Amino acid sequence: MQVLCKESICIRRSLSRAPLLLREPSFTSPFYISYPTRPHYTHAQRTAIPPPPTMAFFRSVLAQMIICGMIALLGPGLWNANNSLGAGGALLPYLVNGGNSLVFGLMGLFCILSPIFVNWIGVKRTLIAGTLGWSVYSAALYQNNRFGTEWFVMLGAAICGISAGLYWAAEGSIVLSYPEHAKRGRYLALWLGFKNSGQLIGGAINLGLNADRSTGGKVSWVTLLIFVILQACALPLAFLLSPPEKTNRSDGTKIVVESQTTTREQFRLLWKTITTRQIGLLLPVFFASWFYWGYASTFLTLYFSVRARALASFLSAITGTIACTIFGFFLDSQKFSVKFRIRFGFLLSCGMFTLMWIWVLIVQHQWEGRLDKLDWSSPGFGKGFGMYIMLGTIGNMVQNYLYFLIGTVGDGTSELSRGTGLLRGVESWGQCASFGISSSKFSPFWTTVINVVFWTVSLVPASFAIWEVEDRRKLDQERLGELEGGVASITSDESIGKGGETVSEKVSEAK
Repeated sequence: MQVLCKESICIRRSLSRAPLLLREPSFTSPFYISYPTRPHYTHAQRTAIPPPPTMAFFRSVLAQMIICGMIALLGPGLWNANNSLGAGGALLPYLVNGGNSLVFGLMGLFCILSPIFVNWIGVKRTLIAGTLGWSVYSAALYQNNRFGTEWFVMLGAAICGISAGLYWAAEGSIVLSYPEHAKRGRYLALWLGFKNSGQLIGGAINLGLNADRSTGGKVSWVTLLIFVILQACALPLAFLLSPPEKTNRSDGTKIVVESQTTTREQFRLLWKTITTRQIGLLLPVFFASWFYWGYASTFLTLYFSVRARALASFLSAITGTIACTIFGFFLDSQKFSVKFRIRFGFLLSCGMFTLMWIWVLIVQHQWEGRLDKLDWSSPGFGKGFGMYIMLGTIGNMVQNYLYFLIGTVGDGTSELSRGTGLLRGVESWGQCASFGISSSKFSPFWTTVINVVFWTVSLVPASFAIWEVEDRRKLDQERLGELEGGVASITSDESIGKGGETVSEKVSEAK
């Protein structure tokens, strides 16, 4: 009886412990009673991180990046392919340059105001609205190319500018806030790769339909008609995007989705973002980073044959995709500190872009007043053609870097929509001014001089902003823990610089 009592006491004590395993009955005991005991774990078993739960692929971050990439391919990718022909494939650049100036003027305004729309209707609906204008503007260029219609170019430009402003801020917010911070650079490269693939496909179409046209002129209207059909497919793709609250990251963390606020509060937050020291110092380089595009488009139209322009559209997409992919992997590399990657990325991309303008000045000075159209079989073709390809390639690297940089100053869909909207909006105003200058018969050489001055001056405040970035937050330590309400808030992977909010401030603010 005494043995039975001892066994029952052991059983009760063992049952109160967890986790439990059953021991095989001891045949040496007179009572064949099996009782539970605590399992023995190795150190590796105790410290192992459990695998993340399985999830549907269409809710994964990769699936959302593919959807965004496909939209970028069909929308701005094909639009860039069209403009890489020079003046939208037109005979003369001036009307289309005026239309492009209107596009970018409205785009800049709506990019900056788009966080208000994101707050009203959400990032997904804002993206859907942003896909409506690309095909309309291509249809206007088709009408002008085939029938000489001019009024539709300006109307299409206005519609495209409004919708594109909404698109760029929503798209930028998605590609920066959806991915895990340690994978942000490579997802940016994936997105830019898709966008450049649109230019690649468009360039292949251009080249295939215009390969026999070795003289100057306008491209085949069939090219523009194909663009209209393909760009219209971007709208149904936008409906497939998963909302941020339903998207699953591979590490199990949640995407920060700010609660809806009033319009007045959104304007206050927008003003706070604009007046931030680091953002204020970066505004000039935002403006100058795309100021070159009007000049590049006009340069291609004035000096090259139709098929050479088509070849430029095709090759610049290939070189841009390769360069951005390699650069994106460097920006994500864990071998270097965040501070080093930001500073070296600035020196590499912006330094190469500065050297490119020296080449542009030399070539443009030599070609000033030239009237003949160069084909790929013409003497001296490689000098100007190579310059155009490299200018577009390094320009894409600068864009990749600026998007990565703006992703370091905040987190969450609303905060990043303000940052990316401001980036793309100021860039658009740079393009607006560039195409506005190129819409008149202004000297291309003096346009180049203006570009050099703007770019050089913008690097001074940008360098101050970039050198203030500190390693207070590391890329591989992005979790803040569980906030009240059960949602994990993800901090940005780097510091926002001197005077910025600390991690603890973000936690207390979120609580």
